[in-house]
Amino acid sequence: MIQIAGAGIRGLSCALYLLERNHEVTIFESRQEIGNPVRSPGIIKKIPEEFIDITSARKTKLGWAFRREWFEKELAKKVADLGGIILLKTQAPPKSINCTGGKSKSPGWPSSGTQYDLELWNGGIMINRGIPSEFTIDEMEEDRFCFVRGDGLVECWIRGKLPRPTQGWLEIMSGEHPYNSDKIWADESVLEGEEIAKNLIHSLQELS
Repeated sequence: MIQIAGAGIRGLSCALYLLERNHEVTIFESRQEIGNPVRSPGIIKKIPEEFIDITSARKTKLGWAFRREWFEKELAKKVADLGGIILLKTQAPPKSINCTGGKSKSPGWPSSGTQYDLELWNGGIMINRGIPSEFTIDEMEEDRFCFVRGDGLVECWIRGKLPRPTQGWLEIMSGEHPYNSDKIWADESVLEGEEIAKNLIHSLQELS
């Protein structure tokens, strides 16, 4: 049984890769619900077609803007369908495969787990009106970006202090991510998870 720490996109992608190759997997997640709280942007370059509607994904010039928490939930369903076990509100055993992505603000998150140095990013969700001047819809700069999701809400992220819109934020988010915005895409988490799984399989083959 392979034990994985973290049921975000990285851990779920790692688990799916392993399960599809007939390995038994248990994922340990410190949160009480897959996808919540949201600590990462809902933006991805490539998305499975069957996930588009269910995640309220919208095609933009940047990529796909989507509900990241719903994407994680769908990945979790696929893990369960393949026989994987997900244990919520449970800290991972010490020798578990680290797929947490390096986040360290919440209980159960270690201080490492990604190849990138991490910085604090702050995000907010709002209606599509009165967007702070610091942001431009569907534009991505090194330290900030903003996009409209398929549900019609606007999601903004910035490295540093989050400006306040006139009508306020509907939801505020915060998470540790790479310094440059081009490394924050959900695709990066998918690829990292699969790479972790590939390396693990290679290690197991060497031991056998």
